[in-house]
Amino acid sequence: MDFNYECIECRKCEENCSIFIATGKYSPLEKLKIIDDLRNDLEINDEQIQTIFNCTKCEACESACPQEIPLMDLFDWARHKIQTSFGLRNQKQLYLINNIVNTGNPFGQEESRLKGVPSELLKEKMDYEFKPLKSKILLHLGCMLGYRLHSMRDDVLNLFNLLEIDYTLLRDENCCGYFIWNTGDHKTARDIIQKNSEVFDQYDKIICACAGCYTFFKEHYPHNEKFYHSIEIIDKTLMKFKEEGRLDSKMLNEIRGKSMVFHDSCHLTRPHNIIMAPRRTMSCIGINSKEYSRSGIGGLCCGADGGLRIVNPELAVKIGIDRVKEAKEMESDVILTLCPFCIFNFRDATSEEEIVEVKSLYYYIHKYLKLNLKKK
Repeated sequence: MDFNYECIECRKCEENCSIFIATGKYSPLEKLKIIDDLRNDLEINDEQIQTIFNCTKCEACESACPQEIPLMDLFDWARHKIQTSFGLRNQKQLYLINNIVNTGNPFGQEESRLKGVPSELLKEKMDYEFKPLKSKILLHLGCMLGYRLHSMRDDVLNLFNLLEIDYTLLRDENCCGYFIWNTGDHKTARDIIQKNSEVFDQYDKIICACAGCYTFFKEHYPHNEKFYHSIEIIDKTLMKFKEEGRLDSKMLNEIRGKSMVFHDSCHLTRPHNIIMAPRRTMSCIGINSKEYSRSGIGGLCCGADGGLRIVNPELAVKIGIDRVKEAKEMESDVILTLCPFCIFNFRDATSEEEIVEVKSLYYYIHKYLKLNLKKK
């Protein structure tokens, strides 16, 4: 780890940190001071450990830093240093790691993540050891879609089929390792990376439906040039269908009279600049969405990621409530997003007093295609 950086304490990081904005504590600046102690092998207390892990790793601080300090790398280093020096003290983290190692997913589910998928969606899309590959393009669903957001999973599969996107699915898809990496147990995470990479080697392209999986693949897996997020593929294919005259322009009843705001996934914007693709897609299917006061590269986090929902679920939901309240202040009926972590956290953050619908953009793309796709 390169520690050759100079923090000028301008506090730009704090101005962009969703956690600091919500609490007035746990800022990136505080974390850097704790990292100095860790570098010098000084003892740190439980509160300082909590400060290191109270982070969604949304990259807003790093993006805003005028000194270009590699804050995400430093925070990852600090988590790993804590894990190797003091061990993991959070029982939920230990439970999660054990589940992934033993079952291939953080929830400890023994059944396939494709359980319940209608058979017509899986026809000709499964790879088996005793059959040759049907496609050199893999669609990776991720643990959240596979085990927690089945309707989102099925919307992705349906719209891929409607758009005639070539892909195959793994019967025994494994966790990407991102959950484990966030605990600081990088050795176990690298074991998962190695195991998955051996499977991925046989594919030319891997399309990721989960934003968290996508950014972890891009940043930690070999041959990262062959990983794509699904909205990149959907956007290009929709534009192609539109140019070919294969799409009608009937308005969806589901969007008629509804005010919608789009929430960017931190995993897609700052690290990979995937900002315009979802907006072009929304425009194509007739959604005129509002923008948060801070969106795109400068967007605020939903509160869910970086392992925060594991170590501090109350804080994660508190940050989510802030985004929901802003949506209501804008008189929005629906929050749209592409990220399963965002959807899960926003739904937990939605209270009876702040009722707003939380929807995957995939849902509306699927509905639009069923209504407007012309038969050949």
